[in-house]
Amino acid sequence: MPIFRADHYLLADIADPTDIKEDAERILEGLKDIPVLKDLAMVSKRLEGASWMEILGRVDIPEGSKAFWAMVKKEATEREPYNLFVRVDVNAEADDIESARAKVKKWIETEWVPKIEARIPLKNVRVLRPEEIYMPPLK
Repeated sequence: MPIFRADHYLLADIADPTDIKEDAERILEGLKDIPVLKDLAMVSKRLEGASWMEILGRVDIPEGSKAFWAMVKKEATEREPYNLFVRVDVNAEADDIESARAKVKKWIETEWVPKIEARIPLKNVRVLRPEEIYMPPLK
């Protein structure tokens, strides 16, 4: 069966964002419960007065993967309307590209989201393909 690139994004609002370091640590703990995630690390970032936490790692699946990357921040803005952004770069085995994408979306919704929600309450969780991401014009 062919293998297709089937990257997805998980965007969510944290129900009550308080301390981004604590929120990120709770999300990291949830991600540690997903056995295929390896080499997990968390780093603090700051640029132009904004600060956020990043969680990095790789997805160890037979179909192949590059990595995943997550950003946890306190404020949701018009340009970035979420507190949690996770990019999942993976391949999936399926008969066609649409089936591969559906398989990855379901995997993220059924495996990733519940593990994260077990550690921190989320609202407005969305799992999207790259072309479904809202891209506001840059100013």
